[in-house]
Amino acid sequence: MSKKLRKIKPKKSKKVKIIVIILILIILGVGGYFGYNYLSSSNGKKKITVKVLDSIEEYGYSIKDRDSELFKNEYEVLKKILNEKELDEKAYAEQVAKMFIIDLYSINSKINKYDVGGRDYFYNTKVDMYDLKVMDTIYSNLLDDTYGDRKQDLPEVKSIEIKDTKEDTYTFVENVIVDESTGASSCPTNFTRSKNNNSKCVKDVDKVYVINLEWDYVSDMGYDDKASVIVAKEDGKRWSVVEYKPKLDAFK
Repeated sequence: MSKKLRKIKPKKSKKVKIIVIILILIILGVGGYFGYNYLSSSNGKKKITVKVLDSIEEYGYSIKDRDSELFKNEYEVLKKILNEKELDEKAYAEQVAKMFIIDLYSINSKINKYDVGGRDYFYNTKVDMYDLKVMDTIYSNLLDDTYGDRKQDLPEVKSIEIKDTKEDTYTFVENVIVDESTGASSCPTNFTRSKNNNSKCVKDVDKVYVINLEWDYVSDMGYDDKASVIVAKEDGKRWSVVEYKPKLDAFK
């Protein structure tokens, strides 16, 4: 008798299985990536991207695509001042004061209240307190514009004018530094203990510029339109705002 031949079923190719698994992993990975971006962008809305157009790294200044045209034009003036062979400190201080005010009060260009205008032009050791002050006052009601959908009327500085500039002296005041382990107190570098207040340290500066300015807006919304700005020299060549007082009657 002849034996019946047993049919041999072809084995599935291992290569096919591997390819299928790889394709599934790719689909899951791509889907997960886009799904994450969708869910993390607040109901699918895309976050706006702010681009830096130019920067002066030595001084810590920059302009962004959201900045006003006035600010961008004044930035070019600042660059020319800084590129001169001999720095004109008065012209530099005046330009810092102008750009500080424009950036601070052109609130329509800010993403949210944490995007504080003018901070690039403020004195480094004082900028944190400045940020808090602005967020708690001028920017306190600023709505978020992370997704470019803010509907809020906000000011933009249209023009600015320096009314007068004068040289003066200035006294920096800082709190004493207390060592937590020993309780010993000391003053920051170049500061001395105040004679009137033992918890304070002071540093006298022989020369600052007190600059009085007036400005107007694209649309008047009742914001400050005049101020006195004090600009002092920091370490190196940089001059920065140490104090500003809006709406002074002294130079009306």
